[in-house]
Amino acid sequence: MLRKTLVGLTLGLLAATQTLATTLVVGDQSYNTRTVMEAAGVLDDLPYQLDWKQFTAGSPVAEALNVGSLDLGLLGDAPPLFLGALGAPIKVVGISRQSLDGVAVLVLGDSSIRSLADLQGKTVAIWKGSWSQQLALSALDRAGVPRDRVSFRYLNALDASHALEGGSVDAIATWEPYVTQAQRHGARVLTTAEDLIPAQSFVVASQRALDDAAKHRAIGDFLQRLQRARTWANADPAHTARYARAWAERTRADAAIAQAWFARARTSIGPVTPAAIAQAQRTVDFFAGEGLVKGYDASRLFYDGFGTSLAPLAQTAQR
Repeated sequence: MLRKTLVGLTLGLLAATQTLATTLVVGDQSYNTRTVMEAAGVLDDLPYQLDWKQFTAGSPVAEALNVGSLDLGLLGDAPPLFLGALGAPIKVVGISRQSLDGVAVLVLGDSSIRSLADLQGKTVAIWKGSWSQQLALSALDRAGVPRDRVSFRYLNALDASHALEGGSVDAIATWEPYVTQAQRHGARVLTTAEDLIPAQSFVVASQRALDDAAKHRAIGDFLQRLQRARTWANADPAHTARYARAWAERTRADAAIAQAWFARARTSIGPVTPAAIAQAQRTVDFFAGEGLVKGYDASRLFYDGFGTSLAPLAQTAQR
């Protein structure tokens, strides 16, 4: 009995030592995840090292995961779903949700466009292979507006915002923080992503990291800490404000816009679920229909091994 106890203690100490020596390389976008975790104080006493890599968009995060230079990445659904069609060695290990009010089709406040039907004969800025394209086309289809009656300009989110302000396009389909920024300058919402597209975000791990026992444990721990941080940020307006100030200071952004964005988004993190996989399949099928990706069974891209580590997403975050 004593021998078994000593062996168990030795194995436990060995696992702890391996974890302490582990470095988890995490791909973040514009310091958002790092800032909320630091503001919430959940990165204290980490049993492993964190090496943050910052990106300005989701596609390079996905590519870094694909080539193995990241262990974990946080990004929107389209880039990893596109890579999934190619059999990339990555897995979605967590689901991030935000208010779908922050993904919207916008026009200027004084525009004569009052409905989606009014977009006929107009120019709309979208970005291929993104929520922007999926929202704009899904909204037109639901409204019965023929796609060939609308002109599209393919602009990234920042350029699209400038084009709307400058009057070179009539409407844009975009996401946060550009929705909040535009609304603060008087832009109007024609429609949001509500009941139109899933607009999920993913926490994605490289297969190599998942196959490493120490990194697997570290990923599970990281997800729990991230969930606590998001819960903290949503629990009190003062917490949201602290998070917004810290992020704005780090990125030199407008703190008021950041606070309005974070308060509306109420971003939360939860486990992989059948519902999340089904919504991912909808997105794959949409882009396959546009000829941008080969259709496939999206479930093969998901790993639900951290389901016991994460509490289910709150109903309010699943809008």
